[in-house]
Amino acid sequence: MRFTRIFLFFAFAFSFAGRSAESFPLNHSSEADTLLTDNDTIIISQLIITGNQVTRMSIIQRELVIHELDTLPRIVFERAIERTKENLMNTNLFNFVTIQHQKLSKTEYAVIIDLKERWYVFPVPIFELVDRNFNEFVKSGDWSRINYGAYLNWDNFRGMNESLRLLFRWGYSQRIGVSYAIPFINKNQEEGLIVGASYSRNREAGYKVDESKLILFKDENDFVRKEIAAGIRYTHRNGFYDTGSFAAEYRYNSISDTIAQLNPEFLGQGRTRQELITLSWQFRRDHRDFKIYPLKGYLFDVDVVKQGIGILANEPDLLYLAAQVKYFKQLAPRWYTTHTVKGKLSGQSDASFFNTRGFGYGNELVRGYEFYVIPGQNYLLSRNSFKFALLPTRVLALPFNFLEKFRTIPYAFYLNANFDLGYVRDRQTRELNPLANTLQLGYGVGLDYVTYYNLVFRMEYSFNKFGENGFFLHFTAPI
Repeated sequence: MRFTRIFLFFAFAFSFAGRSAESFPLNHSSEADTLLTDNDTIIISQLIITGNQVTRMSIIQRELVIHELDTLPRIVFERAIERTKENLMNTNLFNFVTIQHQKLSKTEYAVIIDLKERWYVFPVPIFELVDRNFNEFVKSGDWSRINYGAYLNWDNFRGMNESLRLLFRWGYSQRIGVSYAIPFINKNQEEGLIVGASYSRNREAGYKVDESKLILFKDENDFVRKEIAAGIRYTHRNGFYDTGSFAAEYRYNSISDTIAQLNPEFLGQGRTRQELITLSWQFRRDHRDFKIYPLKGYLFDVDVVKQGIGILANEPDLLYLAAQVKYFKQLAPRWYTTHTVKGKLSGQSDASFFNTRGFGYGNELVRGYEFYVIPGQNYLLSRNSFKFALLPTRVLALPFNFLEKFRTIPYAFYLNANFDLGYVRDRQTRELNPLANTLQLGYGVGLDYVTYYNLVFRMEYSFNKFGENGFFLHFTAPI
């Protein structure tokens, strides 16, 4: 609680020290511009890009909706300027993108794009929680459930928007891993590739649910679950907004004899080992304004996942379809609404406990049920929020000149009223999973703090249909 008070003090202090983000203009217009109508023609005679010390020009040009010598109606020109800024910000390569236009003649304009690049190399110390979410950790109060180590994140590697990740994590749950993402491997900048591999081992594992609560088994002297994983994903980005991908992944999991005895269906039929090849296909259409915390636009994606292809011993044979739609709309100045509908459909009812997921992992939950796990083969989830921009985006300029990439800090605060509905269908563990096969609902209020480097802090007070309530912290966008 002391941490929360300190955080809020400094966060709100920014609102009085900062200056409005409107001082970083999207458009620089002269008085003569106001004489133009929406259908008057604008010619982009010059396009100037500045500030890209690391990022290669080809990566920037891939995101531009406007180009030199384009001839556009004014209304199309203004929308193209706005969309270009959104595209560049959504690369996650820049802290700020400023686009100005200057009048050169009656119809000719120069467009100047000024970029403020991020810091791309982060050797990040690890101090993280083992629990499914922060609220579970607070409830347990067990400080031994901590991981420590270091990440090395190298974004924009070679200036080509490539990402290199190295992970060395020790402590309660140990993991080493490497991944390398190349957004474009062909000249047309449409095809990409992601490869990765990891090894992990855990002293504790959730081996079943009881009363829709995850039951844990812990061994202080040995690791009760180990995993080796490797995968590759091919991506194809069509234009700006549509991306398709195909992935292949191999996983080898082993568990202790004790877990297999406590729950023979953890891996199925009392097994202590599972080898699994997964093939998946995804299509995504993303028209959100800013991906880290969208306020306008929509997102649609669909996944088809096949677990097990029949070439490994005792490999599960599972197929499921998952899809989601997210919609973001501005209702009035400073007022917004956001809605998400997502679901999963699986034809199999004999999947092992380890291969079955429903609510309670990551962001897949009805708010107010952070302490519950509801496994199942099929589910439907609706999450809804109404937002008020308590403090629209501002920029705090810190009084020092070194570390230029950290000197200016954007920040914003949003008040939320939330209402969620969810339903999980479970055909396997009904007697131990009473929250399945019934409609669950949650509601509450929250405060979101949004700043740079994709950081979102959410503080929510939520209720569920049983009247249970509590204060919850989250570190991802709410929808």
